[in-house]
Amino acid sequence: MLKWLNYHHLLYFREIARHGSMANASKALLIGQSTLSTQLKQLEDNLGQRLFDRKNKKLILTETGRVALEYAEEIFKKGEEFLQVFNEQSLTSRTIYRVGVVASAPKSVACSIMQMAKKFDPHSIISMQEDSPGNLLEKIQTHKLDIALTNNISVMGQEDLQIKAVGEDQVSLFGSADFKYLINDYPKSLVTVPMILPTMHSKLRYDLEQSFRDLGIKYKLVAEVQDSSVKKNLGMQGVGLIALPEFAASSFVKEKKLFKIGEVPGVKEEYWLVSKKRKISSPLTDQITSAFNVYME
Repeated sequence: MLKWLNYHHLLYFREIARHGSMANASKALLIGQSTLSTQLKQLEDNLGQRLFDRKNKKLILTETGRVALEYAEEIFKKGEEFLQVFNEQSLTSRTIYRVGVVASAPKSVACSIMQMAKKFDPHSIISMQEDSPGNLLEKIQTHKLDIALTNNISVMGQEDLQIKAVGEDQVSLFGSADFKYLINDYPKSLVTVPMILPTMHSKLRYDLEQSFRDLGIKYKLVAEVQDSSVKKNLGMQGVGLIALPEFAASSFVKEKKLFKIGEVPGVKEEYWLVSKKRKISSPLTDQITSAFNVYME
């Protein structure tokens, strides 16, 4: 039975898992490969279980290894917070809470997560970053994020994730004043009209394509853009029609920079809060997930 834990062994194990090979971890740690290999073997011997399978010169985490990595990430995350508290000579409990937000998410919803985190833990430091759904998943799985707001859970293996639907909104087509004439006889007026659509890996692109097929619309694709800010700018410049959730376009419509051409039947943008189910629970994540309730306006 393991009586005590050598934290150097745990650190070396985490770096090997992160880099995927002994050679890369050795370079990162400035430690010889033979020394690193010996340290890993000692940890595996102490645990009585293998942490890696060796396939094609690569080290692949075993099921035990994945569990061990979860604990290692939690342990070293707390260690980083410990050092920050004492380096700042403040004994206040200051937790760095990491929030991920998909780039196209409504900023009001993202701000709500931050406000709720501060409400439940006033001393927490909120670190918020934007990313793609796929990258958000990877960061959730590797404990680089505590919670994420995403609009695509189809890329996520859901068994080890906690997922909560937090809102949805109708998707419509918007364009500059040059396209206002399309409102008459919509959606038939869309034939051969230039459009700026999300990239092919996007669920929204799939839903739009399906709706256009059902309507018998053959449009003219002029650009594929995932970033919502770029998409809005191109739309306002008159490059083509853009598809947006109505809440995302509302301020531009009020300023008459964009005009609503028409709703896309059956297409809605949905948002979810996602976090990883942990053996070491996060009270703040549980409180936010339980209390969060958003209605898109």
